[in-house]
Amino acid sequence: MELKKLEVPTTSITEVKKSPMDVFNQAREAGTAVYVFNREKVAGVMLTQEQYENLLQELHNRPEIEEDDLQTADGLEEFLGKMRTALITGSVISAKNLDERMVALGFITRKTGFGGVVDMISELKESGKIVYQLRKKHEGKTIVAEVIGEQDSTSSLFDKLIIKKIHLKEL
Repeated sequence: MELKKLEVPTTSITEVKKSPMDVFNQAREAGTAVYVFNREKVAGVMLTQEQYENLLQELHNRPEIEEDDLQTADGLEEFLGKMRTALITGSVISAKNLDERMVALGFITRKTGFGGVVDMISELKESGKIVYQLRKKHEGKTIVAEVIGEQDSTSSLFDKLIIKKIHLKEL
């Protein structure tokens, strides 16, 4: 059995008991939540107040999706509903969170190395989109999703982006 390495900071419940502020500092420095383990199982997740409030704000500001904002190739309507739930146009999302949601939908990860969002943000800046490929072919054709957007200039974090549109295409 191959062990899966988490690409997020982790700590133990013992460390949280010793110094909770160290865990909050770890979350702040990493720019993401810290998974807290108790006997090799996730007991919970710790994040800073700012990270928590950003999550609440992101949920509160999720606009309704418009039909024109998510376009699909013929025969891929099943992804339409899933993507509407996972990715909301007009919302601000971290590149890491975008990648995790796309992977959960069946696309190949775009992250490289630890954290791995630098290349994604660079692609977004250069082309105005991040392109994902579906792991499995659909009716013998390669499917790509183009996540069109821009970097969020209002955020203090470099990896935040605003999703404008998503296109599904057959190659």
